[in-house]
Amino acid sequence: MHYVTWNILCKPKNKGGYGLQSLVEKLGPLRSKFALNFIKKPNSLLNRVLKAKYGKELWIVATRSYCSSTWKIILNGAKYLHPVMRWRIFNGVNVDTFKDIWILDKAIDKWPTFVTVLNPKFSQVSTFISDRMWDINKLKHCFGQHLIELIVLIPIHTEDN
Repeated sequence: MHYVTWNILCKPKNKGGYGLQSLVEKLGPLRSKFALNFIKKPNSLLNRVLKAKYGKELWIVATRSYCSSTWKIILNGAKYLHPVMRWRIFNGVNVDTFKDIWILDKAIDKWPTFVTVLNPKFSQVSTFISDRMWDINKLKHCFGQHLIELIVLIPIHTEDN
């Protein structure tokens, strides 16, 4: 009998491996499904119990030793889910302009770009929306032309859609 490392077992067959999948690599993305269900199904019995015990904030809560294993799994899944989620813009009241992910895949404060942040009234996306349309003049106060072109492509949703 010969021993074979996991690296060889998990390689595709056409590259000399056995084509097995490593569960360790898939664990985080699988747990992200639990975090997504926590967000999408807030009225399920499990989610109501977890919210009552730990709160509803999934993104900034640290895992503690006294937390249940279910909550730890959901928090771990949220780490994998957060980078691929972004806000859907309705009125922009709850969306922080610079810290939330609402344009492409990163928050603006993580982009390698220059953004003018002189006025604190521009801290919410709602300040850039007038009559369910992007206010180009207000956008020009904070963003460059390239970023404005990206922003105006983002649809402003109504509660109906």
